[in-house]
Amino acid sequence: MKLEDMVSYSMRNLMHQHLRTWLTIVGIVVGVASVIVLVGLADGLRNSVSDQLASFGPSTIIISPISVSGGIGAGPASVRPTLGKLFERDADKIRNVEGVEFVTKVITTTTSATFRDKSISASVYGIEPENYAETTTIKVAEGRFLQSGDRKVAVVGSTIAKDTFGDNEVKANSIIGIGGQNYRVVGVLEKSGSSFGPVDSTIFVSYEDGRELAGDSLAAREINAIRVIVAPGFDTEQVANGIEFVLASMHKVPLDHKDFSLITPKFIADQVNSVLGTLTLFLGAVSGIALVVGGVGISNTMFVSVMERTKEIGVLKSVGAESWQIERLFMVEAAMIGLVGGVLGVAFGIFVVLILGFFGVHAAPSLPTMLISFLIAMGVGMAGGSIPARNAAKIPAVEAMRYD
Repeated sequence: MKLEDMVSYSMRNLMHQHLRTWLTIVGIVVGVASVIVLVGLADGLRNSVSDQLASFGPSTIIISPISVSGGIGAGPASVRPTLGKLFERDADKIRNVEGVEFVTKVITTTTSATFRDKSISASVYGIEPENYAETTTIKVAEGRFLQSGDRKVAVVGSTIAKDTFGDNEVKANSIIGIGGQNYRVVGVLEKSGSSFGPVDSTIFVSYEDGRELAGDSLAAREINAIRVIVAPGFDTEQVANGIEFVLASMHKVPLDHKDFSLITPKFIADQVNSVLGTLTLFLGAVSGIALVVGGVGISNTMFVSVMERTKEIGVLKSVGAESWQIERLFMVEAAMIGLVGGVLGVAFGIFVVLILGFFGVHAAPSLPTMLISFLIAMGVGMAGGSIPARNAAKIPAVEAMRYD
């Protein structure tokens, strides 16, 4: 019996039991689609993070007075941060590190912000306008950014301007209350959407105003962060190592127990990839369970098919069919279930991803994932049909002919 004859013969048998066949195929479809959708969601999240990393800047370094041992997700130590302090002298010293192009000091505080009849708690950044603009990719949508010498003026993020105060939209030249004092809004920023710096929900004021708003929460000449831009031609990680050594010397702490952190693009990418890699494996394992269930369904269908067609097997053997041909015949049937389930599963998975995209959910189905899912579906079909096929091949022709 040729392969094309086996395929034609199997198709007729599968269509004869079409309800059972389609129910079995549905199990494979669900498994394949689950793999594509869940892994696609993880890949979409990874792509979204990569886009935000691009906006963070490949040569940007942020220095924070909090050290988290082992990094994000590194175990129990990662939830026991070491709190230190940064001072203006630290920023001055960093300017002398080879490869540093721009350095700017940042003061952060949380205070009340009032516009018309609504008051909120807002994050306020006190910045040095002339340097801060060189260390960030934020853009102004309306008005202008802060300038050197500005006092009692502010630039607000997109969310603050459009959403935070309800129907009252903050625009350029609006007057808002910050920490009990009136500030004139000179600019509204474009929406960034970045999670690596809550720019959209931040109010920017001058460095001097920021220190005044922070009040007693900061010591004399204390700052909350330092932003650094690495000069062209220098490796960001090497410059970060130089900064780390200088700050550790100034703070008189060993590098293993430093009281500050340096956030670089590589640091963020490593932490994100570590978390997303684990998430992808988990989601893949969860969706793989559905494929295993589909394989069990194929085995069940093929076992029932062998029992129902025992006399048919005897007839085939009586007209000269070999045992290996009987085994291959049932293997072809199982493989066809896996084939159809794989094709439909890939199509359904892509459809679900497109629907999720329509609702703003980022998912990125990859060709390797679809190909692997399809091959796994075929493998599951053949694996599920292997034992029933061998059982069918072992049935003696005489006994099969007598089976009722």
